[in-house]
Amino acid sequence: MFGALWAVQDTNRNVAWDGWEALADWGRVHLPSVNELPSPFWVLCPALVMMALAAALRLFFDRPPDWLRLPIGLGFLTLQAGYLSFRLASTMCLDCWSDAIASVLFFLSEAFIHFRIALGNLSLLRLTDRSAEADDSQRAVRAGDYVPAVDVFVPTYSEPVEMLRRTIIGCQAMRYPRKTVYLLDDQRRPAMRRLAEELGCRYLDRPDNRHAKAGNLNHALTLSDGELIVCFDADFVPSSDFIERTVGFFRDPLVALVQTPQNFFNEDAVTRNLGLERSLEDEQRLFFRTLQPGRDALNAVVCHGSCFVARRSALEAIGGIPTETITEDWATSIKLQAAGYKLYYLNEALSAGMSADKCGEFIQQRCRWAQGTLQALFASTNPLTIPGLNWKQRVLHFSGIVYYLGSLSSLFNLIAPLLYLLFGVHLLSMTLEEMLFYRLPFAIGCYGLYTWLTRGTRSALWTEFYEAFLAPSMGLTVIRSLFRPFGVGFRVTDKVMRRHQLSLNRRVALPFAVLLALHLAGIAFGFVAQRHIVEPLAYGIVMYFALANIANLWLCLLVTLDVAQEQPFVRFRHQLPCLLTWGDTGLTGETAWLSEGDIVLKVNGDVPTESLPQAAFVHVPAFGLQNLPARVRGMDADGNLTLEFARLSLPQRRGLIAHLFCRPRQWDRRPRNELLAACEYVRAGLRIYPLAESP
Repeated sequence: MFGALWAVQDTNRNVAWDGWEALADWGRVHLPSVNELPSPFWVLCPALVMMALAAALRLFFDRPPDWLRLPIGLGFLTLQAGYLSFRLASTMCLDCWSDAIASVLFFLSEAFIHFRIALGNLSLLRLTDRSAEADDSQRAVRAGDYVPAVDVFVPTYSEPVEMLRRTIIGCQAMRYPRKTVYLLDDQRRPAMRRLAEELGCRYLDRPDNRHAKAGNLNHALTLSDGELIVCFDADFVPSSDFIERTVGFFRDPLVALVQTPQNFFNEDAVTRNLGLERSLEDEQRLFFRTLQPGRDALNAVVCHGSCFVARRSALEAIGGIPTETITEDWATSIKLQAAGYKLYYLNEALSAGMSADKCGEFIQQRCRWAQGTLQALFASTNPLTIPGLNWKQRVLHFSGIVYYLGSLSSLFNLIAPLLYLLFGVHLLSMTLEEMLFYRLPFAIGCYGLYTWLTRGTRSALWTEFYEAFLAPSMGLTVIRSLFRPFGVGFRVTDKVMRRHQLSLNRRVALPFAVLLALHLAGIAFGFVAQRHIVEPLAYGIVMYFALANIANLWLCLLVTLDVAQEQPFVRFRHQLPCLLTWGDTGLTGETAWLSEGDIVLKVNGDVPTESLPQAAFVHVPAFGLQNLPARVRGMDADGNLTLEFARLSLPQRRGLIAHLFCRPRQWDRRPRNELLAACEYVRAGLRIYPLAESP
């Protein structure tokens, strides 16, 4: 916009310029009239109406009905359009070149964020629920009416043997008569071949690693013959009813793929490092449990690359898994939909995997997704140009590109207040009354209804934090990808749980530390320069944005402190009767924690520590687990006895993994209550969990 205005002025073509001046004059005369309202009540009237509306909606509806989603979306769109129109016509600072550049960029940044919000709301207009169809699928499979041959692919590159053992055992535990499990080893490791022989699954490798995961899957397609393909990443374990609940959808010949959500049995880096495991949903839950069902309503589902079922003939019809970009899953979705196939989303927790629990891997994974998504702009899977998609599919797929491009706006917003605080460059001209009248109503609607609209999977406050946390790294990735989209190849995310102490990821922390220091210095400099006295309105508005940035930057710094990891396995809480035996002696108790590698028991009665053996056998009758050999680590002051499993037999390991990871419905949970998200946000910043409470 700024370049266009400069060009028009430079060439003496004054029609557009005169139009802009007329609009600005009208805005300066009419829009700021809110400053002349007779009382503060009238200034706050739109905000009060929105507050009452949000409270009424949440009071009368536990979950938003589909018929109400469109009016709410249109209401948000109206508030956004009103605010942005006011910003454009009445708040721009164009008195000098520096102010004009900063003001235009700040407006464009805000406009782009609102555009991204509007596209996100499009995915919330109607959410599908295919559980009834899944029930019908399960009945058809169990009755033997529809039992196509299924090949289960588990691609691996550098993941450890124990992780693959857990996944393959889980795949073999799925109830289905006609399945074949394949271990697709892309590093040609002898340990993987031995693992396949030990567990009795098929082993496939190839002479090179061309096209990474996509090439690995395409190679396996040529060496297998099942009608349907099920794919799990190396860290995902399915529930025993996964195939039963998904394959029935393929009775419709137009269905090419059924995707299920990705769930995680460990906490991601943000929730873990802030100590908010019980109050904050993982960062991906919004997309997997809310946005994807909304996309399903318009046949614009995105394949996740794991936990999905695909029709072999459909994949062959599009030439196999696309290899042009490093996000082969998203490209597969676009090509299948462009070819006229249906992609369904079954919003049930039928598997669980490992989330990146270290901030460096968390950032790296998201940046890889950003690069692969932006690569589509330069590939045949560009959603804007590929033939076959309807306009709704194009818009929803393009919203994925817009989401990652929005990291540039988030990055600029972290820098923008510094322009005024350090250099006196004006970003906008707005009074407090105008902010309360034009900006506050949308903010109240967004903060009050966003959690409700997304079924408790995300609050607006934490969404802003995630955008700030990803902005520096993802913003640089976006810039690099736009200029060199294929410059960086595929990199596997490291999800191995290793014992480590509290550590600071300096590379991730550096931009947040610098920006935080600059904000504090800018506030001090602005105060010394008496900007609060000379320009109280401009100073107050900038301080609003600066303080919001400081809060986010502080939390971002805390996340870069990876808390200590003492256990190499994820523990699950259980309260089941158990028995510990050695020789002719035994103890009864109750399980407190159970994992693949150890068990924690609450022993009945007082047991002298010196009477405990070095080795014993654990029995958990409720799970059918008997004679599990274990070594005693010790007992704490609360009477909790910790034992480490030692050399479990293959049947015992199969039973343990099946009960830990494969029980149907075990990953279902009620959405966590985020009505107190602001309190959790403040608490996370004040208690400094990584330093104060990390073991």
